[in-house]
Amino acid sequence: EIDMIGSEFYEVQFKGDRKDFYTNTAKLTLELGDWVAVEADRSGHDIGKISMKGQLVDLQMKRKKRNTKKNPLKKIYRKANEIDLKKQEKAISSETNILKEAKKIISKHQIDMKLVDVEVQADNTKATFYYTAEERVDFRQLIKEYSRRFSVRVEMRQIGVRQEAAKIGGLGSCGRELCCS
Repeated sequence: EIDMIGSEFYEVQFKGDRKDFYTNTAKLTLELGDWVAVEADRSGHDIGKISMKGQLVDLQMKRKKRNTKKNPLKKIYRKANEIDLKKQEKAISSETNILKEAKKIISKHQIDMKLVDVEVQADNTKATFYYTAEERVDFRQLIKEYSRRFSVRVEMRQIGVRQEAAKIGGLGSCGRELCCS
């Protein structure tokens, strides 16, 4: 059940393959490709690009069975400004080093998991670490060390091998780019 009272829905794409639906309660004039500051999980904000608007979003939300009554959409705050974009650039450029450091820490703790990617929220307050693992992993110590070392809130998100392929990209057996990326 989609509640469409008084707002427009947009799909916003973030780094790599992550997308989500947002509501434009501020009644901003937004076009495809516009960079926007959006409400992030729990606190802070993130920067993404409008990837879909209008009826297509409504159809996509129906197709994905997105229930906005049970799980309300987060808001688009504003169009991203120069400062937002610079901060986001800084966050993205820090990800490579964080990923390297984080992998070293995993080796040191001898945890049986593979760290695939890290995504730093545009306001530099949170980092999401994407990993694959065969068994259940206890990473309470790892989270403590990550948050101390990188001065961010840490979220660990397990992904499947297919999502891993989408995140890191690559070539399929056909010699073309992977369909999922």
